[in-house]
Amino acid sequence: MTYDMLDQAGSSDAGGFDAKQNRSNLDTPQLVHGFVTIIKNEGREDEQILCKNKHNVLTNDGRDEMHVALYTNNGAPAQNAYNYIALSTNAGGADPTHTTLAGEITTGGLQRAQASTLSHSGGSNTSTVAHTFTASATHTAVQLSGLFDAASVGTMGHENTFTPASLESADTLTVTWTLTLG
Repeated sequence: MTYDMLDQAGSSDAGGFDAKQNRSNLDTPQLVHGFVTIIKNEGREDEQILCKNKHNVLTNDGRDEMHVALYTNNGAPAQNAYNYIALSTNAGGADPTHTTLAGEITTGGLQRAQASTLSHSGGSNTSTVAHTFTASATHTAVQLSGLFDAASVGTMGHENTFTPASLESADTLTVTWTLTLG
């Protein structure tokens, strides 16, 4: 495992993305702080860390839905959890104004999936949402992930880039979102 770049927040992005990417969004105080870690073939001899503890981008729609769910939703049906992870090959980057994950992968084992790990310990102020995808086809330049509140369509609450990875059938990609309130 190697880290080619480590920014001031302690996040790494092995592909050389600008450490200040989306910094204007990161410098603004947010209700929800989060990081994403992406590992190809975790635990295998050919393991690659594509990014580690990289600040996520809280989308505008995600922020608005969280306010409604947490503070203003009186008696309406509960908001679905943001625990569906999607992947994309789109190189356009992450942005708070995005409402969908451009170029979302829908086949080959990398289609949107509900997280297989959902955890929060009382008093810890941190939740973990993670899933390991197993490719069943060849995918080139997978480099973007989003966190949604539904199995299809839905609202994208968080988005982030990572070092582009090409996957062959049976390769795995572990996506871990770590989210903190306040």
